[in-house]
Amino acid sequence: VIAAQNEWKVLILSISSAYLAGVDFVYVAKLGIDRLYGYDIGRVLFKPTQAVEQPFRPTAKGALSYFVGYEAAGKVDGIPEDKGFAIAAGKGWSDVMFQNDQISCWGDIAFAQGYYFFTNKESGETIGVEYSFGYEKYEGHWKIFVHHSSVPYSP
Repeated sequence: VIAAQNEWKVLILSISSAYLAGVDFVYVAKLGIDRLYGYDIGRVLFKPTQAVEQPFRPTAKGALSYFVGYEAAGKVDGIPEDKGFAIAAGKGWSDVMFQNDQISCWGDIAFAQGYYFFTNKESGETIGVEYSFGYEKYEGHWKIFVHHSSVPYSP
């Protein structure tokens, strides 16, 4: 599970770096989503942090729109509210750090919950987000089938 989390971190930073370098970051995102998420093997329950109008992303196209933004995903497949989480709405990320609260494994199924922290490349500001991930081992590789993120509650 730690290795799968590291792969996810590398995906986010790779999308961000590609965007900032002017490289095809949408292609990088598509490859990563195909590799890390289980859209190709079954249903994926994905609830992104910054999604309100369409809070759930049951398709790979919806995940792509969330990560790269509406404009980059294309007006046919994109979701208008999406600003591109993986590119920090154009500012980029310089780091992603997982802080696991718990990891539970049962055979080919695993769950993890905790916080992940994203450092904005432009401002240096770090934001913390709560997460829960569910993984299924498929052909020797962990695939995400549950991904829920939320900003910590503030009364």
